[in-house]
Amino acid sequence: MTRHQFVQTMIGVGVGVLSARSAAQKEPKTSFLRHEGIQLLLNGQPFRSLGVNKHELLSAYYLADFFGGDLKTTLSAARHSLDALAKAGLTIIRFNALPHWSAQIEDTYLKQRDTFWQRFDEMVKDCRERGIRIVPVLLWNIGAFIDIVGESLQDFANNPRSKARRMFNDWVEDIVTRYRDDPTILFWEVTNEANLTVDLRPMFPQGIVPPTDLTKPHKHLTRNPGPRDWRNNWSADEMAAFVRETAFLIKFLDKNHLVAAGYSAPRPAAWHLWLGSLKRAKSMDWTKDSDEEQANYIRMVHPEPLDFVDCHFYLGGEDVNFDQLMLLKQVADELEKPLYVGESGVSAKLLGERGYANPIAQDGFRCLIEVMELLDVPLILFWSWDDFCKPPHEPVIRPHEHKEVLALLQEAQKRWTKNRQPSKRGISEEARQKIRAIASEWEKASK
Repeated sequence: MTRHQFVQTMIGVGVGVLSARSAAQKEPKTSFLRHEGIQLLLNGQPFRSLGVNKHELLSAYYLADFFGGDLKTTLSAARHSLDALAKAGLTIIRFNALPHWSAQIEDTYLKQRDTFWQRFDEMVKDCRERGIRIVPVLLWNIGAFIDIVGESLQDFANNPRSKARRMFNDWVEDIVTRYRDDPTILFWEVTNEANLTVDLRPMFPQGIVPPTDLTKPHKHLTRNPGPRDWRNNWSADEMAAFVRETAFLIKFLDKNHLVAAGYSAPRPAAWHLWLGSLKRAKSMDWTKDSDEEQANYIRMVHPEPLDFVDCHFYLGGEDVNFDQLMLLKQVADELEKPLYVGESGVSAKLLGERGYANPIAQDGFRCLIEVMELLDVPLILFWSWDDFCKPPHEPVIRPHEHKEVLALLQEAQKRWTKNRQPSKRGISEEARQKIRAIASEWEKASK
């Protein structure tokens, strides 16, 4: 299949509603998350929930001794943080299922596999005992596996028999088969914002995998990392093919869990940038996409058998793009998939030194929740809970410092979990007007 044929196939799959789905009978009650079209179901009931990100949950707490930390101290801190989350009634955590850097993966998962899985099991058990479900992200750092074996992103993306790809597939098989029967896993997620790494070759001739200068020592890299040249770029259709193949692998191994891609919201020029990749353009085309072009891009990068249309959405200052969020909802309805927001919050640039103690940030948080409710988004995970990193990855929700934001989350969670109505298809004109009014008020308040 040529690249052009692949793209047309992806768009065609997205546009059409699968007859098998439209004819599907309702599934029996189950402790695993399901979806029927746009409707998420848990135990036979419509599912809506709020949750959080805690990207460092595994590495900073349960693997801390590998990186110079005191394990007794970090495990105590982990359980204290999980206790606070459970007490707040927020029972979903999205996290990085591997250490971030290639040398860290090599030192833990590859060289100390028994210890790695013992600690992973302990983390899952701690979450299970508190009624917390987890969303493991399988490939947070797109360059991690290629640097372990000294290959390029092109090798990884386009050659299923490359060393890096086989190592990644082995990792997927390891974790998915280990937990495929465990409902503590809410669903699997393939990447973290991989769509922000595509179609950038004119801007990054040395590739998008950091660091670009390998003449300097980097403790977080393996001894023989991959090359740093044009081969460390890829395009949106190559990414979509990789995500599609990984999702099929997960589905083959695990009949219980759903699969998400892990994307950020598309760049405003995503379609034009991708066309530039197809043409091997020498410069970046930042022309803003039309709604139709953005919709085509969203369809292309959400191929079957992905179960969600997903995005990350942060509230900035001027030019609040709730219109893009509404477009994502529109395409999700068309593809018969729920819309899932894997990261959200008020942009760190607006928080200032006070963080979420800033009243403006609290207003922004309230706006986000209100808009998500108007769009009937069934699942939104905020960034981030009680971040343990130094420096922290803002915006951070600290439960003992940000009681106003925590109260907003708790109030919304109570409303969402009590809402047993079927998910709403489409966006009413009344809802659109309310969302635009919220955007207008926020733009004024945030200046």
